[in-house]
Amino acid sequence: MSHTPDPVQTLRDHITAWQRGETTRDDLIRLLLRVPPEDGQVVHDVIHDLCGGDVLPGTTHGTTADDWRAELMASRARTWRVPEVAGLLVGPEVLVLTDGRTGAVLRDSGTQCLPASVCASMMLLCETIVMAHTALDQEELLKLQRQRVDATSTSLSEIDRIP
Repeated sequence: MSHTPDPVQTLRDHITAWQRGETTRDDLIRLLLRVPPEDGQVVHDVIHDLCGGDVLPGTTHGTTADDWRAELMASRARTWRVPEVAGLLVGPEVLVLTDGRTGAVLRDSGTQCLPASVCASMMLLCETIVMAHTALDQEELLKLQRQRVDATSTSLSEIDRIP
């Protein structure tokens, strides 16, 4: 009888392993990215497991407003929509998980839970980054389709018809 591992516990264990130096940040990011878009509940549950619904004081690890601005400006994002909304920001130094109400800043040195007022902004940032990327992907796709149509019509026009 095979036992399917709990995805929430698997993610939680990986976060802890990364923070103990037993796995890499990239391995943790890859595991988070493998959570399907329709499994937002998993990410939501991980956030609540990390923070237990409580905002912990945490430490700022010497970060300034400029450090945070640079971190956020260099972030990549991923969102999950169903059944719970959740987002991931991957910055140069930190990972941020949020569901818009609760959030956690993950560092190799520990976890800092965020107040709800910050979580809503972090979720909005995740969604904005994803929407901008999707719009660029759509624009690029349309451009490639136009190039293909133009190339096909040009090459077809060069074919001689049979009289």
